[in-house]
Amino acid sequence: MFRNHVDPSLPPNHPVNSLSSLRKFLILLTLSYSGFLANFSVAIIQVAFVPMGKAFGVSPGDIPNTIGYNLLGFAVGPLLWNPLSKTIGRRPVYLIGSALFLPCVVWMALSPSYACFSAARTVAGIVSSFSQTVPPATVADIFVKEVRGSKMSMYAVAVVIAPAVAPVFSGLIVNSQPWHVLFWFILGLAGLQLALFAVIVPETLWNEESTSNSVDKHNSLNDSIADAGEKAAFDEQQIETVDNTASVNSRAGRVGAAWMPWQRPGEFFRIFVSPFLMARYIAISLPSIYYGMVFAWSVSITIVAPQMFEKPPYNFKTIPVGASFLAYGIGGVLGKWSGGIVGDKVVAHFERKKGSRQPEDRLWALLPILPFMMVACAIVAVVIRDQLPWIAYLIGGALFFFCLSAATGILQTYVLESFLPRSTDGQAVFIFLKSIWGFAIPFILTSLETSTGYFKGYMMMGALATGVGFLLCGGLIWKGYEVRKGQGMPVVAR
Repeated sequence: MFRNHVDPSLPPNHPVNSLSSLRKFLILLTLSYSGFLANFSVAIIQVAFVPMGKAFGVSPGDIPNTIGYNLLGFAVGPLLWNPLSKTIGRRPVYLIGSALFLPCVVWMALSPSYACFSAARTVAGIVSSFSQTVPPATVADIFVKEVRGSKMSMYAVAVVIAPAVAPVFSGLIVNSQPWHVLFWFILGLAGLQLALFAVIVPETLWNEESTSNSVDKHNSLNDSIADAGEKAAFDEQQIETVDNTASVNSRAGRVGAAWMPWQRPGEFFRIFVSPFLMARYIAISLPSIYYGMVFAWSVSITIVAPQMFEKPPYNFKTIPVGASFLAYGIGGVLGKWSGGIVGDKVVAHFERKKGSRQPEDRLWALLPILPFMMVACAIVAVVIRDQLPWIAYLIGGALFFFCLSAATGILQTYVLESFLPRSTDGQAVFIFLKSIWGFAIPFILTSLETSTGYFKGYMMMGALATGVGFLLCGGLIWKGYEVRKGQGMPVVAR
């Protein structure tokens, strides 16, 4: 766990080489906690639909819509945080975002109406969204490529299991306390997040000092190339220089802010719009669209479960409803092994076999997982239709979260590695499309309220998750390299 992977091709003061293995591990834990907390905050209301509906004078079925509003904030927020992380640095973003999240939590706790609470959830999503896109860039800053997938999977698992763990605490709290206490609990966790970032996470933005006409146009090795009007074009020698571990001639540099936004407003604007341009790359947008769809199905499972278990024939009380979500958390944790560790081993195998490392090789690790998405959705669908024992629903949900966790580690790392110099832009597209799907799913579920509708819906979800997944992975494995090269994305010669 604490083996320190260094890269002799990089300068000694580069974060990959200068940070100890223990410090890297603690940084990764903090990043994972941050990703966990934002999603934990989203899901903390899962077992509180009824009391919150009564408090706000709305139907309990309206409360899940605020989950969508929070995810809408996740979609929009990176448009602010990502440009800042590339200019003023990662650490200021973490500190500012963590600090601003505190008053947002207070706002949610003290909301007197449904409209006020919905607005608070949206703003909280915007503020906390830094935790969804900037941490993967920090992972790329401090870890060598050989372990990047497994490290990303640790972060991804934290994000995936948060919606499964939050309802347990929600049930324990709402069983004896008013719903406001949910967010006072979140406030304490948010204060811990700010303290962890302040104490543990240093600046990791690497600024290369080079007078040559290099790839890093604005002296930021990991996140430059933000020209809005130009197509990125690189020759293979330059791309090998961009990849932190591929350059044979390391160039001197420093860690810290690249420049302040007010010093170069035009340049900052180009960086601001660069995620929109990133969406034109097929290797970025298609995996992100597909993952967003799969993520939405997982959200739907967690929304339907409490509403179903509280009614006959199950008649669960508040605490058992919350505890039932642990099944999804167990599935998510087990999925880390397949998504991260197996993914890295698959890539290493192909690198030894072919002599080169390509992002598409990682997708082979997802193929054995895809059929189980259909199985999981089919189990959930049949349980709802036939009112089978509750344990069957939890088995189906846990299996789907296992698949989701594996897919998160594989697909998010694929997007990261497909355009490593613009890692935060790629993550912005990934999180935007994921969050838009998550925003839409509560409203989609409204049209599937009957048991027959749920049955058809989940069967269709499973078929799409499996079928589209095979088409996507197969197509990218077959032609992904040519597509990336044809669109001017970074490629390393085969």
